[in-house]
Amino acid sequence: MNRIIIIAMTLMLGACTTVGSQHRPANYYNDKTTQPGLTSQLLADDNDQKINELLAYRVSLPALNRIAILKLNNHQHWQYYSSDFTALTQSLSDGFIRELRSSEKVYDASFLPAMLIPEKTSINALREAAARFQADLLLTYRSQCDSYQKYRFLDPNESKAYCAVEAIVVDVRSGIIIQSVVSTQDVKAINVDADTNFSETVKKAELEAEAKSLLEIGKQVNAYLRQVEVSRS
Repeated sequence: MNRIIIIAMTLMLGACTTVGSQHRPANYYNDKTTQPGLTSQLLADDNDQKINELLAYRVSLPALNRIAILKLNNHQHWQYYSSDFTALTQSLSDGFIRELRSSEKVYDASFLPAMLIPEKTSINALREAAARFQADLLLTYRSQCDSYQKYRFLDPNESKAYCAVEAIVVDVRSGIIIQSVVSTQDVKAINVDADTNFSETVKKAELEAEAKSLLEIGKQVNAYLRQVEVSRS
């Protein structure tokens, strides 16, 4: 029996949202403000001086940047379940990277090599790994996906899946988090054949939702980069 899985993507205006932090306006800094140098131990302790230095730091970036990408949580159980999942996973990454590389301030966006990822993922350890990759920016993200069980009671062959992706962008040189974005997207998953594995259908829908979230995050990051000052040195 031929088995057909249809995943219909439906934007839910009330649930699909993307919210990102805003760049500091130029008038935030007055003419007398001086920027103290950031030391390698700046983030080690929470004392008043270091907190004030962090708050006073004025972000500037090179004219062209490399972005190292790191996903903090991995869900590889389904990745090699079938060629469909492999293709979906690859498409998810390609679309996200393509969006980031479209920025005039980005010359490369690539995933941080696995062999560079430290066991303890502190900000400073990740900065060092990104620096070895000669990345100016580090974009880390984590995703949480699930399905709305309520809709299975209404129709056993239909469900809605959602995925929330949280991302931060770190200036590798200073350790400052220059941008944070949270994007939540919904998709509808419909199984038209009752004999088909519905868990697989839902998981594919979740991957589609994650791809949409990452694409929106890429757009937010690019919009933010357009506002950041270019380093003079």
